[in-house]
Amino acid sequence: MTDILNTGKSALFAFQRALGTTSHNIANVNTEGYARQRVDLEGVPGNTGLYNQPGSGVSVAGIERIHDEFATARVNSSTSAYEEQLTHQVMASRLDSLVATDGSSVGPAMSDFFNAIQDVNTDPSSIAAREVALDATNQLTDRFQSMQSQLDDIQTEVNDRTKAAVTTVGELAESIALVNKQVMSSGKSTSASATNDLMDQRDRLINELSKYVEIDTISHESGALNVFMGKGIALVIGSTAQNIKTTPDDTYPDRLQIQIGKEGSEKTIDTQLQGGEIGGLAEFANQTLRPAMNDLGRLALTMADTLNQQHGSGLDLDGNVGTDLFEVPTPQVYSNSRNTGSGAITAAITDSGALEATDYLVRFDGANYTATRSSDGEETTGSSNTLLLDGLELTMTSGAAVGDTFVISATGRAAGQISTVITDVDKLAVAGQLTTSSDIANTGESRISSAKVVDAANGSLQDPVDIVFTSENSYEIHDASGATLQALQTYTSGDPINFNGWEVSISDDAAAGDIHHIEPNTLGKGDNSNGLALADMQQETLVAGTQTFNDAYGTLVSKVGSQTNAAMTRASALESLKDNAIERQQSVQSVSLDEEAIDLTRYQQAYQAAAKIITTADEMFQTILGAVR
Repeated sequence: MTDILNTGKSALFAFQRALGTTSHNIANVNTEGYARQRVDLEGVPGNTGLYNQPGSGVSVAGIERIHDEFATARVNSSTSAYEEQLTHQVMASRLDSLVATDGSSVGPAMSDFFNAIQDVNTDPSSIAAREVALDATNQLTDRFQSMQSQLDDIQTEVNDRTKAAVTTVGELAESIALVNKQVMSSGKSTSASATNDLMDQRDRLINELSKYVEIDTISHESGALNVFMGKGIALVIGSTAQNIKTTPDDTYPDRLQIQIGKEGSEKTIDTQLQGGEIGGLAEFANQTLRPAMNDLGRLALTMADTLNQQHGSGLDLDGNVGTDLFEVPTPQVYSNSRNTGSGAITAAITDSGALEATDYLVRFDGANYTATRSSDGEETTGSSNTLLLDGLELTMTSGAAVGDTFVISATGRAAGQISTVITDVDKLAVAGQLTTSSDIANTGESRISSAKVVDAANGSLQDPVDIVFTSENSYEIHDASGATLQALQTYTSGDPINFNGWEVSISDDAAAGDIHHIEPNTLGKGDNSNGLALADMQQETLVAGTQTFNDAYGTLVSKVGSQTNAAMTRASALESLKDNAIERQQSVQSVSLDEEAIDLTRYQQAYQAAAKIITTADEMFQTILGAVR
């Protein structure tokens, strides 16, 4: 009789637990991240000392959490990859709008500048035309400065978002460590169902973490889930979360670095992190924003420097040699804050047309300095205190220690540092320092071009000279007295002739005795030869020797647009992968109301039957009692 009662009681308790678990599933049907639970039942053996005896009922072996850890891992990895590209796309779209919109773009300002110079060339003595040209010059530098300012604002946003994301990662890590602690102690004081709910909570936290950085997890026998970021960086081990934070970059004052570890023993981990919002911000900054800054800075530097050189070849309205149109910034040099030596580096531009749109990392190994180009990793090494590379001259002072590093940034923020120097319209030097003419007694058909100044520092630049043809195929250069300055030269129509810091070309058929004159310009008010040379620079390939100014800016816009479209395409594809991973995960662990309703009915019937067992046992007991009265 007792066996029947115990069997009924065990069944009653077991199905009560099953009904409770099913009800718990139904209650959490809309709870994000909830994994359905299932009661595992097992039979209780009977008296093993007797042959062919029935069992003693049923017991709850455990409450199983229906969960696929591999599906969950795929959800986390796809979430991280998607958030990375989404972040890149959103930030790149803003940059694309900035560089491609006429209202903020440098392109229209460059066109306006050259158009204004052309208008001055039409009437070089016109004060009104000169005022328009000076205003266009100011508008050009203002546009460069404005765009750089907006790029700096985007860099600041990258920093702010990175700092916020890292703070969130730290908070999530603390929460995961706390849940780990609760799970690890659950065997002593917590029900199996509560432990399962803690695991759901932990999975939700880890999925939220994956939105900020790529992670991996490893289960421990204690029940804890250890969390690693990027390339194996431990973030949570058991119930301990590592301290993670942002600090100012060791070299760049406008950037942040990410560090992990205890106070005083932190490790910088920027290059070891990827994925999520943090990875997306870093990818955007490294692949899109900073290349755009360098491209814009190189354009501004090259344009300002080459226009200054040409402007200095002309004469202003007062007959004076032209001064600089623009203030050209010097390269910036950043010393690593961890340097132990006292050495320093200065940098100067030697050839703006050879500049690369990149920064350089310079490292001292105790004997040599090695400059590594950030854009492609190409190295230049020198053992002296001077290093020449890509249009730059680096000069090192003594005192550097082994391992000291410096960053050279010639183009990164140059666009915001150029400015217009001249304020007086009379100072626009559109007249040439030299005039050219053909002798009226010439019998050939040869024609001489205007003179281009190629070396304004040449002391003989303004000496009057004649190019005298000795035959149709040869010429000499004489001074004003007729003395030979350069002996017989071969004549080829259209080839440049360089002498005394100037360059001319003579074309068409020459005849013996033809003379062409090069003389200083003494009445330059109505002359526009230098203005024409300034205007012609719009079509010259002066940027890196391969691109015009407009081409260079067009390439910048195209590169940003390409990066934006690529990020958009990747984000779209990764969103589909993420959705598929979530669907796969939910197919395993989500609650089905139909299935739970069936289980509810089944367990209810079983519970009622178990109650009937107890009732039957009671009736049997009462019958026995009645029989012995």
